[in-house]
Amino acid sequence: MTSKFFMSVLVPCSILLPIVIGLLKLQRLPVNAKIIWYYLIVSAVISAASIFMGRVLHSNNMPLVHLYTPIELALFCWFYTKTLWPQGNRFLSVWLPVLFTVLCIINALFFQSMYTYSSYTRSVEALICLILALNYFARMAAYDNEKKNTSTPGLYFNSGIFLYFSGGFMLFVFSNLIVNLPHHSYAVIFVIYAALVLCMYLLFAIAFLLCKK
Repeated sequence: MTSKFFMSVLVPCSILLPIVIGLLKLQRLPVNAKIIWYYLIVSAVISAASIFMGRVLHSNNMPLVHLYTPIELALFCWFYTKTLWPQGNRFLSVWLPVLFTVLCIINALFFQSMYTYSSYTRSVEALICLILALNYFARMAAYDNEKKNTSTPGLYFNSGIFLYFSGGFMLFVFSNLIVNLPHHSYAVIFVIYAALVLCMYLLFAIAFLLCKK
């Protein structure tokens, strides 16, 4: 019962913390921080719609996952473009999201129906975001010591994204195996994943607090 409350109530509602903090500082947020705030709004809306479809209408909400996946990647590509390549990176900001959207459409039409979980495209998305997050860490490590600063909001944004997709990648890749595990093992894996999502929201909240125009 405790784990169900944690995954079904506490973690989904915790997204409101960074949303509220970001809203209070919205006019002072730099562009890349605003993109994360937009991501949280999109995530909250689709999550609420998914819960409504599943629990109130008792209908299949997997089409929302198929819709959400390319949108999520596009927002994170936009974030990393503004963070790592302020001068612009057309491949990352335009072509990669477009190609990934085409991949999602092909997957939904020929491999994983709109009414089943899109584990293939979710795995590819997680891998792309992990590479971008590691690229950020590599650039931070290459800076001179005086430029390394743990109060940099981007570090907290990136750490949250890295945690989220680290757990997500393993979950997405092995999703077909996980659903066949005993209930206890299945529940433990999803509790761990939910904890990583909660950590991401908390790190985003800290990043918003540190943001300056």
